[in-house]
Amino acid sequence: MNKIQSNFCLFCVTLCWSTEVILLKNIPAEIPSISITAMTNFIGCLILIAIFFKKIFRPITKKNLLRVAGLGILNMTYNLLMLFGLQYLNVSTGIFTLSMTTVVLPVLLLLRRQKIRINTWLGVGLILIGILLAVNLHTDLSQLPGIGIMLVVCLLRAWYIIKLNEAAKEMEPIQLSALILGVVAVLSFLIWLFIEPRTVFALSYSSEMLSSIFVYSYFICAFATVINIFAQKQASARTASVIYSLEIVFSTIFSATLPPILVDRIILTPSLVIGCVLVALGAFLSEFDATAFVVAWKRRWSA
Repeated sequence: MNKIQSNFCLFCVTLCWSTEVILLKNIPAEIPSISITAMTNFIGCLILIAIFFKKIFRPITKKNLLRVAGLGILNMTYNLLMLFGLQYLNVSTGIFTLSMTTVVLPVLLLLRRQKIRINTWLGVGLILIGILLAVNLHTDLSQLPGIGIMLVVCLLRAWYIIKLNEAAKEMEPIQLSALILGVVAVLSFLIWLFIEPRTVFALSYSSEMLSSIFVYSYFICAFATVINIFAQKQASARTASVIYSLEIVFSTIFSATLPPILVDRIILTPSLVIGCVLVALGAFLSEFDATAFVVAWKRRWSA
C-alpha cells in the first residue's frame, strides 16, 4: 500500500464515520450511550473473529498485549469524557471542540521533536478557521466546564491516534483491530453495569434499532477500524488526523441532502458552506507536497 492508497483508505474511513449520525437516529435517545458502545464494539469484535479467527488468535507478545490494553483504555476514556463534556455544550460548540484534535496533534508531534512541515501548519490553520465558520461557534460561561473537558478529550484523542499509528506499524492490523474492539466492549459493559445496572437486561429492541446497531457494528466498528489500521501502517498520525477533519464536511452534506426520515436536516448558510470549503482546502494543503509536485512537473516537461 502506497501513500495515495493509504490516504484513500483514511478518506473512506472518515466517510464511514460521518454516517454515524444517520445510524444513531434510529436508536432511542433514552438508551444509554455506554450501552451502544458496549454492544457495537462487541458485535464488531465477533464479526472479525468469525472471519479472521486464525489471524486474531495467533501468538502475541506481552508488550503488544499491554499496548492493546492501553489503547483500549485510552479509547474508552476519551469517549466517556466526550459524552460527559457534551452534556454542558450545544451541538455547535461540541463539534468545534472535538475537531480541535486536528490542531492539537501536530503540537504533540512537535513536542516529541518531530518535524512538521510549514504547509501542515497552514493547512491546520485553514481547518481551524473553517470549523469556526462551519459550526457558528457561540459560547457562554455555562459552557466553560464542557469546553475544558472537551479540550482534555482532544488531547487524549490526539495521543490515541499517535499511539495507534505506532502500533499499526508493528502489529497485525486485523488482530490489533479485534483486540481493541474487545477491550473497549468489555470496559464499556463493566461501566454500563456500574452506572446503569437496571437497563442491562431491561432494554427493549425494535427492528429499526437492531438493524442500526448491526450496521453500526459492521461499518463503524469492524470495517472502519480494520481499514483505518491498515492505512496507518503507511500513513502518519498527522495525515490521519487531517483527513479525519473532513468528517464535519461529510456530515454537513448528509444532513443537508438526505431526507428527514434519515437525518435531522440542517439549512446551508454561507458561513457553513465557506467553512466546509476551508476545511477541505486545509486538508488538501496539509498533504500537498510542493517539492514532489515540482520534480514531477519538471520530469514531465523534460521528457
